[in-house]
Amino acid sequence: MFVASAPLTEVLAQSDEEEQTNLIQPQIERTEFDESLIDSDDFEIAFYAGYLALEDFQTNLVYGVKLGYHVTEDFFVQGSYGISDAGESSFERLSGGAPLLSDDEREAEYYLISLGFNLFPGEAFATDSTTFNTVFYLSAGVGSTTFAGDDRFTIAYAVGHRTLFADGFSLDIEMRDLIFEQDIFGEEESTNNLEFTVSLNLFF
Repeated sequence: MFVASAPLTEVLAQSDEEEQTNLIQPQIERTEFDESLIDSDDFEIAFYAGYLALEDFQTNLVYGVKLGYHVTEDFFVQGSYGISDAGESSFERLSGGAPLLSDDEREAEYYLISLGFNLFPGEAFATDSTTFNTVFYLSAGVGSTTFAGDDRFTIAYAVGHRTLFADGFSLDIEMRDLIFEQDIFGEEESTNNLEFTVSLNLFF
């Protein structure tokens, strides 16, 4: 007695077709949005302003310019120039005596060269259809600060947040510590001078 049967390949093909027919095909709608990217050019120039707290000389307005070069997507080098005027020291305010520094000596001027690293890239959604690229970055550098009539070797550390609003245009918020030695009060000591700035960056 013979039993007729369909070929095994036909049975497997029919089984696959039944499984595919029974599967639910989800309808996924992808949201389209405009994304701001860094321009293809690697150079940038930034104009910044904010406040510099010179240790024991109050907090005053600071402004300056930065010139940067993006070596890779993660690393960049940057040169900075900033200028500010120191206020009165606590000694001057409390003693009421003659000022410790002349007007020219109160001017603080610094030059820095820094290496930066883009640590946490991300996105910020302004609307359902518009998003901006963002990045949290760190930088460290060395340079010179002219203050109280002397040039002082300076080490700088910074942390910042960048928002790219359009190709070739960004806004940075940055906190930086300028560390240098000073001996205005008769004893040389290391000072931490905190700076908070907002900068407008243009890529070219």
